[in-house]
This record gives sequence, C-alpha cells and structure tokens, in this order.
Amino acid sequence: TPTVLGLSPSRGPESGGTKVTVMGDNLGAGSSVNVQFGNQTCEFFGRTMAEIVCYSAVSLAGVGPVQISVSVDRAQIRESLTFEYIEDPTVQRIDPDWSIASGHTPLMVTGTNLDVVQEPRIRVKYAGRESVNVCKVLNSTCMSCFAPSLMAEYNPTLDSVKHADEFGFIFNNVQALLVYNNTNLLYYPNPVFEPLSTSGVLEQKPGSPIILKGRNLVPPVSGGVKLNYTVLIGETPCSVTVSESQLLCEPPNLTGQYKIMVQVGGLHVSPGSVHIMSDSLLTLPAIVSIAAGGGLLLIIVILVLIAYKRKSRENDLTLKRLQMQMDNLESRVALECKEAFAELQTDINELTSDLDRAGIPHLDYRTYAMRVLFPGIEDHPVLRELEVSGNGQQGTEKALKLFGQLINNKVFLLTFIRTLEMQRSFSMRDRGNVASLIMTALQSRLEYATDVLKHLLSDLIDRNLESKNHPKLLLRR
Repeated sequence: TPTVLGLSPSRGPESGGTKVTVMGDNLGAGSSVNVQFGNQTCEFFGRTMAEIVCYSAVSLAGVGPVQISVSVDRAQIRESLTFEYIEDPTVQRIDPDWSIASGHTPLMVTGTNLDVVQEPRIRVKYAGRESVNVCKVLNSTCMSCFAPSLMAEYNPTLDSVKHADEFGFIFNNVQALLVYNNTNLLYYPNPVFEPLSTSGVLEQKPGSPIILKGRNLVPPVSGGVKLNYTVLIGETPCSVTVSESQLLCEPPNLTGQYKIMVQVGGLHVSPGSVHIMSDSLLTLPAIVSIAAGGGLLLIIVILVLIAYKRKSRENDLTLKRLQMQMDNLESRVALECKEAFAELQTDINELTSDLDRAGIPHLDYRTYAMRVLFPGIEDHPVLRELEVSGNGQQGTEKALKLFGQLINNKVFLLTFIRTLEMQRSFSMRDRGNVASLIMTALQSRLEYATDVLKHLLSDLIDRNLESKNHPKLLLRR
C-alpha cells in the first residue's frame, strides 16, 4: 500500500514552478499518480518507489498554506501534508552593474525571499541571442551570480560600451523578473593583450617581472572596482599587479619555456610564451672556452715555474761564489787586522812608556774651551778688552750688559735662536759662531745652557719626525 511520509521543500513562490519531492513508500505502484496543491494540480515530473517529483502550480489563492493530496490510480493516500506559498522573490540591487563582453564577472544580487529559488539563473539578450549563467543563493536576501556573456564568441574588435537588450532572472516560474528594468547592465570591451614578442616567445631572466601590455585592462567605472585577473605560467599562477595599460606578473621560481594564459571573467587568452633562462650562465661554449683558458694558464704557470727554478739555480751558484769570495776576503781582513793589532800594541806600549816618563799632557780650561769653541783662532776678540772708538764705549758696554740679561731669559733665548735658524742666509758657519759666542756668555750658567740645549734638541727631533728625514741628519746642527 502506498504511503506518504513528507515533502521537500515545504514552501515556494506563489508563481509556482517549485520542484517538489513527495517522499514515502511504494509510491511507484499503480499506473497513474496525481498530486494536488489545494485545487491546483502539481505538474508531474517523475516517480520511484520512494518519491514522486512534480512542479508546483500557480497559487490562485495567493500566499499561504495549501493542503496536499496524493492519489494513486484514483485511490487517495490519506496524509496531512501542507505546502506554503510565499511572496515571489524580488531583486532590489545588483552590484556591480557592469561586466565585460565575455561575462563571468561576479555580481552580488540583493533582494527578498531569494532562498526559495531552487535553481536561480541570470539572463541577458543581445542582438537576438540569449545567454544564461548560474547564481548561488547565500541567504534569503543575498545571492551571487556570474554575468552572462554578451556574445557567443570572443571578439577583440569590440571596442565600445554595450547595453543588453534584455536583462533579468530565471527564478522558478516567476515571470516578473524575466526582464528586470531597474538596472541597465553595461558591458565594457574585453581586455586585449599585445603579443609578448614578435617571435611569440619572450626571453626572460630569472626573477624579472613579466610585463603584459594591452588595453581595456581596467573598465572606466567609479568606485575603484577592478577585474580579477589570473595569470598562469604553465600551470603555476603568479602575483599580478594591474594598471591602466599593463599587467605586472611576478613569476615564481621557474626555468624553461612555458605558455602564459590570462584569465579574467569568461575570457581565456594567451599572449604568447616565456622562456625563463637558467641562473647558470655557463653554456657549453663558455665551459669549453673556460677549460681551454685554464689549460693555457696552467701551461704558462708550469713554464714560469721551470724558468724560476733555473734562475734560482743560477742565483744559488752565484751566491756560493760570492760566499767563497766573502770568506776569502774575511780571512785576509782578519789576518791584516791581526797584524795591525800587533803593530798597535807595540805603539801603545811605546806611548805608555813615554807617558810614564813625561806624564799625561793637558791644557788649562780657558785654552781648552777656546780651542773647542773657536778652533784655529788664537787671538779671538772675546779674549781682549772691549775697545770702541769715539764716545760709544759706555753705550756699547751697557748694550752688551742688557743683551746678556736677555740671554739669561730662556724664552728670549729660544725665540732668538729659532728666529736666526729660520733665516735662509744664516749659514752653518754663522750658526757655529753664534753658538760659540752664546756658550761663552753662559760659561757661568752651564745648567741653564744645558736646559736650553735640551729644548733645542727636542725641537730638532720633532721636526725630523714630521719631515721623516734620515735619523743621521739629526745631529748635523
């Protein structure tokens, strides 16, 4: 005996067209079956032993629940089932209200009672051709759709904005939305890409971005909405940056030749292929050249080593000859030194015997100092009394006394000496004479004279270090 357990769905739009499944047992029995929604017949679609499928009719009584009755071969199955007619779905807003000619751009549809639509679709009609695409219900007020294509085939020459002749939705049997007049869906030209190169294959270094040039890449719409581009290198996607006239593709780490495919909406186009060269720049000719150069360099190094070894051998022989000559010379010098030392020893013995008889000769301090300070001058003016002609005797003595006081001033004396040394016309002989006269004047203050000499010697050392003169010149004062 046929029995009815339930139905799905339990509600639908009042315009009908809802595909209803009545579930039960032994529903495939009998030769005919009839399902009534109130006083309206549900259009039979098919049945099995477990279910009956039919399409709901238009509600004559408007919205509200209706009683469902199932009859098999005129035998009515008694079961309390109801189906609720609700208001037809409506569309209030579509965002965005544009697409490209190839379609398949995502659209967000907002409205009411959208969840009762079983197989929602979106349609356009242009130049006598109707195109349909699918939608997906998200909730009762929102669904996402893909825009239908405007033309059957890709037409890159389409360069102007087009308006669809008709635009609407297929929601079960809802006739009011087949032509939707609240929105005028615009179609912009498809993006067009230039070939990557004249040969069709672009040579590219690893890591370098791939630039795809073209036009119509960004539709001129407000709000900054852009198309969703996908660029595949072979089967690997790359990161894409979109501008008005080009796509910038950051390729993954690949080498070899790959076909580039651009996907946007329903458009799939290939501007060519790319050949990504390997990081290694050593091609076979380069490897052969490097090997030949390395072999030649090795031969040159071997020849240089052979020449160096031969030259070293010659230098060793020369060094041995020089060593022998030096040994001979050293032997002769040692012999001569021995003979000279013997003669010197004899002379020293004779001199010692002379000193024992006559004593060690010496000079008094005045004579010794004069010979050191003024060598070769027996009668120097410093040994005589000051004689000045005329009436200048007293003034000269006073001037010399005052100059003597200035000399005893360390700052003046150092400045005086440094000033004289800076004169280019001040010769070495003049320096010696001035130094001898100053030392004569400072005989009574030798400690002070020694301190001045230390300062002058320190200055001389500093100047020699700054000018990097040879150290032997240090004592040539």
